Amino acid sequence: MIRSSLICILAFNMVAAIAAEVPGQAPTKNSTTKNSTTRDSTTRDSTTRGDFNQVFVKIIVPVTSRTPKQNGPIVESWIAEQLQQLGETEYFAVTDWVPVCDGLLADDIVDNDVWDGRLEGKHPYCPIGGDIPERENGRLLVHVGGFTPDGRQVNINLSDEVGNRAVRPVQLVAGKEEQPGEAEDRLPYVAVIIAPPHR
Repeated sequence: MIRSSLICILAFNMVAAIAAEVPGQAPTKNSTTKNSTTRDSTTRDSTTRGDFNQVFVKIIVPVTSRTPKQNGPIVESWIAEQLQQLGETEYFAVTDWVPVCDGLLADDIVDNDVWDGRLEGKHPYCPIGGDIPERENGRLLVHVGGFTPDGRQVNINLSDEVGNRAVRPVQLVAGKEEQPGEAEDRLPYVAVIIAPPHR
């Protein structure tokens, strides 16, 4: 436990040091932003948060000896039903609904921190971040990752319609078949819900 926390802190400090040494650069008129798709910067400049449905995520942790149950935000009935279908009987929420931005918002600061990874003051997980790397053709992709130093993550592809929701397990490599760990090393679940645009 102490070892994984030290590895997390070391990895974070290395990334922060590298990022601090790289000089910033203002985007040029003809520059593009590359995620899973390439977008023109003029589209970025003209896009406001009112143009998009909002996306919220909630982190749910299964009860194990490593992650004993603690009080937390409510777990909605639809999440409980999906967790039951996935075989989980004991769990708790560690975050409330956290908004995730996709960087196309010209009038907003993108802050995709979802959870610091702490349970009752301890760090059983690395900090978690979220992103929406794709939003096109009426669909969006929600990416949430960073649970462990080796990059555990979840990618959830949904129709971009208000009210759509899903619960998915965090995986070793998102996009491949689920690779569950040992019973005492089970990873969290991520719930996603789409809300109306911010007005």
